[in-house]
Amino acid sequence: MPRNPAPSFLAVLLLALFAACGKAPPASEAAVDVHDGDVCAVCGMYLRGSPGPRAQAWVAGQGKPQVFDSIRDFFAWVLQPEHQANVESLYVQNSALIDWQHPTGAANSFIDARRAYYVAWQPLPGSMGATLAPFATRADAEAFVAREGGAVLTFAQVTSDLVANLDDHCPTAAPACHAPPAGAAHAQGDDPMSAAMAHDHTPMP
Repeated sequence: MPRNPAPSFLAVLLLALFAACGKAPPASEAAVDVHDGDVCAVCGMYLRGSPGPRAQAWVAGQGKPQVFDSIRDFFAWVLQPEHQANVESLYVQNSALIDWQHPTGAANSFIDARRAYYVAWQPLPGSMGATLAPFATRADAEAFVAREGGAVLTFAQVTSDLVANLDDHCPTAAPACHAPPAGAAHAQGDDPMSAAMAHDHTPMP
């Protein structure tokens, strides 16, 4: 009586399925400290002296993350199609945990960029002008909007066009955007734009 071939056939089928699936995705990389001497992957500037939250992006096959001196530069880089296929973990600094004018680079100030809430069209400048303010919770983001103005967006709602045309005040085409309250005091100083321009933000030689 012939042997039942089913077990052998099943084993071959399972091996084929595993081969088709390929390797499992790599484990997510944790956020790391960033330093004044790190260089922004977009603008080529040192982080030293730049105001506003920083960001970092882990790329497949690289031993350390790409670093960004502003959230605007971070999105300008991440949203490029050639980068989207290779990025793994993405982190932004929680604006609720930093001094906007003098942010530290501590790893524990970074949060998962894909789960963060972003305030666009807000008046506090990043290293290169208008930027977005990330927060870990919607409640913190909405409190910031009530104080400074802007609109709360999710990661998926930040587009290349929005980033390319980002300004520091509400566009007329954004009905959910709120102008800063009259006479509102800024969270990190009375004149953040002037303070930002006064910082030493040295380009890489």
